[in-house]
Amino acid sequence: MMRPDSFTKFGKFLVATGKEVTGELRVAGKNSELYVRDDERFSPFAPADGCITGILHDLTKVTLLDCITLEGLGSASRGSEQYYYAKLFPHFVLAGQRHVGPKERIISEIRFFIEDAAALFYDFDAFGSVIDARPHIDQIATANGIDRPIPIGPEPKIVYFAGRRDIVTVDTNLGLVRAQHNPSWCLPDPRGVRIDNSISISIDMPEAVRFDEAITRTLRLLRFLELIIGRPQNLQTIFVQVEGPDGRETLKVHWSHRPAREEESGEGRRSPQPADLLLDPIEHSEEFGRVVQTWLTNDEERQDARGRFHTSFAMQRTYTVERLVASANMFDILPKSAIPQDVDLTADLRQAKTDCEKVFKNLPDSFERNSVLNALGRVGKASLKHKARHRGQLVVTAFGGRPSELLLVLDAAVDCRNHYVHGTSSRIDYSKNSDVVVFLTNTLEFVFGASELVEAGWDIQRFAGRGSTMTHPYGSYLVTYKSNLEALKALINH
Repeated sequence: MMRPDSFTKFGKFLVATGKEVTGELRVAGKNSELYVRDDERFSPFAPADGCITGILHDLTKVTLLDCITLEGLGSASRGSEQYYYAKLFPHFVLAGQRHVGPKERIISEIRFFIEDAAALFYDFDAFGSVIDARPHIDQIATANGIDRPIPIGPEPKIVYFAGRRDIVTVDTNLGLVRAQHNPSWCLPDPRGVRIDNSISISIDMPEAVRFDEAITRTLRLLRFLELIIGRPQNLQTIFVQVEGPDGRETLKVHWSHRPAREEESGEGRRSPQPADLLLDPIEHSEEFGRVVQTWLTNDEERQDARGRFHTSFAMQRTYTVERLVASANMFDILPKSAIPQDVDLTADLRQAKTDCEKVFKNLPDSFERNSVLNALGRVGKASLKHKARHRGQLVVTAFGGRPSELLLVLDAAVDCRNHYVHGTSSRIDYSKNSDVVVFLTNTLEFVFGASELVEAGWDIQRFAGRGSTMTHPYGSYLVTYKSNLEALKALINH
């Protein structure tokens, strides 16, 4: 498994006002730090654009972006000698053969590695071994033209990479999204020979962009992949391709606060299994491409609601009242294209609303009068229940009527949210029935994510028909749905 690099190196750095100072750069995730010092006073602050450039002692050029000052100008002395120092925190460090300005539109591709890529892109036939290698070993052993005989024994072994690096490519509004094999091997020796592989995901952009834009596109794609996989991802290694006068150059990106999953203490859940994932890019590549394209097309418009969803979804098996409230509220901030705005009223209701508004408008101004008028103004507008039900119906319709009574569970989830937000009375004592609160939270998150995927072209019936070993939250939700529904109805009808 690839891990982000950690290192400490010395070099020369340009700080504010363009002064070159000596420094020590420590790259260590959230503990990264640039310590700079000089014999003369200097500004301890990062330049206005937050960018500091430097050249390390091994001649590597580094660009430190989004820098903030941790410790202002300090001084120390020994005898009659004195020096000044400061400490800064870089959010990003780009290392390679050139510097990159934060406003330069020169990033043409970003490539990254995530922890569960092998489970998502489970290209089983890319690597293999020959069961009976005897008919083929003579040709293979002599293929390199070595000028000495290769002894052939009775038990030869042949392992191979089939040679197709591209796993899947999808043309999206972010750029060309590509997943690739990256096989590597070492020279054979008496200890043996092996082929290792890592799977990269890249976005090749039709027009070069700024570095921050490339990171934003990466995060948008990453959030989608995390939903498909079923858990937050540890973003391991990142590279960017930079357009230069002599062609493309590759820079390595060190992200101080890179996306990472907080491991639960005593976590018993297994790693994602390929058969449990929501999409199969290998066997059903067309579906995968269709869903990726549509999801990313809608992403900018729906980013507020989806951001709430991913924050809640990332909590995994940690449940709080705040998570339930946030999971309900995300339906309220979906854009108009995703939810109904108005509700059809009968003629009697419309007339009653008009009559009531007239009565209250004629009353003296007061908090209570205005509160009632505001409530009357919302009559005929879609409520949170209307919006959640609309999204739930998309799932039920695509799922052939399942899960049964899903809209009832959604109503109960909104009632639970209203209890904690507005103090609305409830027939359920939530403090004594935490399992029900978990079920209602999972229902809101299932409906939100599943409805977004269904709209994008996801075949939810095929997913459910494969069964589940419960390594994805949605598979677990469907497996346990019936028993949780019965427990909820028992409390409602108590």
